[in-house]
Amino acid sequence: MQQKDDFVYDILQVMEQNNVLLAFTGEFDMRVINALVNSVRGKLNSVESNRSVQKKVYNVMVECLENIFRHSAEAEQDEVSLRSFAIFTLQKQGCDYYLVTGNYIKNSSVDQLKKMIDKINMLDKDQKKEMYREILSNGEFSDKGGAGLGMIDIAIKSESKLQYEFNEIDNKRTFYVFQVRIHNNYSYSKN
Repeated sequence: MQQKDDFVYDILQVMEQNNVLLAFTGEFDMRVINALVNSVRGKLNSVESNRSVQKKVYNVMVECLENIFRHSAEAEQDEVSLRSFAIFTLQKQGCDYYLVTGNYIKNSSVDQLKKMIDKINMLDKDQKKEMYREILSNGEFSDKGGAGLGMIDIAIKSESKLQYEFNEIDNKRTFYVFQVRIHNNYSYSKN
């Protein structure tokens, strides 16, 4: 049996080899969000010199964290820790950044979320901006917030397709994994 210290060191090695800047798993609340936001701000200052890229990564991260907080599945009273459980990672590969989140959502939310992301992924940058403006001007907001404005904003800022996966847990909940690649076109233009 592997000792605890070896196990932790192995995890650290895997994170370093894969350029994981930050990883979190556990109960998710506003205190955790604030800690992650502050931690990422510090990490970005140390690994990314371009302020525009830092701002883009930071803004996308905040939207992703807000989505987890707003849209986590409501759980039965004895499952509170499952409702608030989430995963968050920030990784740098080459010049680009990858944000991956995971959280429980209601099964009834899956189809609508899938349709929205697929629709956003089919649009070019100008069409995404137009969709964003239309939702704002029409006041099409859901009971949870911005009727997909955050997702559209993530797609515009990241300049990439939004990736997702749904893993049904039981007849009430699905574990939703969301990944976004934040394109760093500033580094590419220098080469």
